[in-house]
Amino acid sequence: MDICSIILSAGKGNRMSSDIPKPLHTISGKSMLQWVIDTNKAAKIEKSIIVIPENNDLIKGITRDLKTVIQPVALGTGDAVKKATQQLREFTGIILVCFADTPFITPKTLLKIIKAFNNDTKLVVSGFKKTEKNNYGKIIFSGKNNPVEIIEQKDAELKNINSQFCNGGIMAIHSSVINDLDKIEKNTITNEYYLTELVKILSLQNKEIAFVEINEKEILGINNQIDLSIAEKIAQHSLRKQAMLNGVKLIDPETVFLNFDTKISKNVTIHPNVVFGKNVKISSAVEIKSFSHIEDCEIHENCVIGPFARIRGDSVLGKESKIGNFVEIKKSNLDKNVKVNHLSYIGDSEIGTSTNIGAGTITCNYDGHNKNKTIIGKNSFIGSNSTIIAPIKIGDKVTLGAGSVFNQDVPNNSLSIGRARQIIKNKQKN
Repeated sequence: MDICSIILSAGKGNRMSSDIPKPLHTISGKSMLQWVIDTNKAAKIEKSIIVIPENNDLIKGITRDLKTVIQPVALGTGDAVKKATQQLREFTGIILVCFADTPFITPKTLLKIIKAFNNDTKLVVSGFKKTEKNNYGKIIFSGKNNPVEIIEQKDAELKNINSQFCNGGIMAIHSSVINDLDKIEKNTITNEYYLTELVKILSLQNKEIAFVEINEKEILGINNQIDLSIAEKIAQHSLRKQAMLNGVKLIDPETVFLNFDTKISKNVTIHPNVVFGKNVKISSAVEIKSFSHIEDCEIHENCVIGPFARIRGDSVLGKESKIGNFVEIKKSNLDKNVKVNHLSYIGDSEIGTSTNIGAGTITCNYDGHNKNKTIIGKNSFIGSNSTIIAPIKIGDKVTLGAGSVFNQDVPNNSLSIGRARQIIKNKQKN
C-alpha cells in the first residue's frame, strides 16, 4: 500500500516570540522541520507534502526540493490537512499526518502506526498513557481499544469523562475517507477546524478506527523557547551518549555540545566546554582541549586542538598537526605536523608539512574585494608577529624573520626579513 505523509508546518508560532518561523528553529543544528522530514525518509516514506504559510520564504527555502501546499490563513489542523489532500485526489493508500513542531517522533513509531491498518481500518489514532492531570486532549473509547472521539481536556472535565489516554497527535488516514474531512465543522470559539473531529465523524459512520500507544517522549511539542531548550537538552544527551558508546572520551559530557551531523572516531578525547558546529569530521586519537569552537572542518589523526581554538570554514588539518591557544583557522588546508601554537589567525591558506607558525602570525587575505590565497611550503619557520599579505607564495625550508611584513613571494631555502631597521637615539637632556 502506498504511503504519503503530510507535515503540518503552517502554524504562526507566536509563542516562540521570534522572527524565525517555528519549524525552522534548530535542535542540535537541525531545524525541527528537517527532523521530521528525515524521520519520514528513514521510515521509507518517499512521498511527502508539507503545508506551509503564505509568503514565508524561509519555509520555502528549506522545502524547495519537496512538494508544498500553502495554507493562506491558519485555520487549524483540519483545514491544513484538507488543503494538502487536494493534491491527493488520485492517491490510494495511507495518509500519515505529522507535525513540524514534534521533532522526536521515530521511524519505528511511524511504521507501527502504519502497520495498525488492516483491510477494514479507515483511521489510526495515536496516544500515550498519562494518569496525572494535564492539558492534553483525551481519547474516548468504545470497548477495549476502539477510539470514538477526541475531546479537549477542559471539555472532558466538564463532562466528567476520565480517560487515561491522551491524544498523541500523529494520525493515519485511509485515502477512502478523504472526503470526510469536508464534514469537519469550524469551532465556534477559535474559528478553526480541528483534525481530531474526524474521529467522531468516522465513528458515527461505524468506520473502523484503530489505536496505537506511543511513547510520550516522542511527541514532545515545541511551543516556546522553554520547550525548545528542553528539546535541545534531550537531543544533546542522546548525541553524547552515542558518542561515548562509540569510543569517544568526554571528560565532562554535559559541557560538550554536538551537532546532529558531528562525526567523531573512537579514541578521541574531548575536554570540557567544547562546541561543535555543522559538518565536523574527526579522525581517531585527536585531543580537543577546553573552550574550543569547531565547525565545518576535517581533523585527521593525532591532532591536538586548543585550548581556546576556533576552526571553521571548510578547513582540513593534517595528521599530527597542533593548533594551540587563541588560534583561529579559517578555510585553510594544513598538511601533516603543522604547528600553529599561539595567538594566530590563518585564513585562506595552504601550509606544507612540518611548517611552524610563530605566535602572533596573521595571513592578511582580504584586499577589500577578493579573498586571496597564502601558500606556505613545507619545513618552513614563520617568525613570531609576522604579517603575511596575500596573494603570496612562500617556499620550502624558508625562515621568515619575526616582526616582519611580507607582501612578495619568497623562494625555497631563503631567509626573509621585512621590517624597519631599529634605531636607537640618545634622549636630549633638558
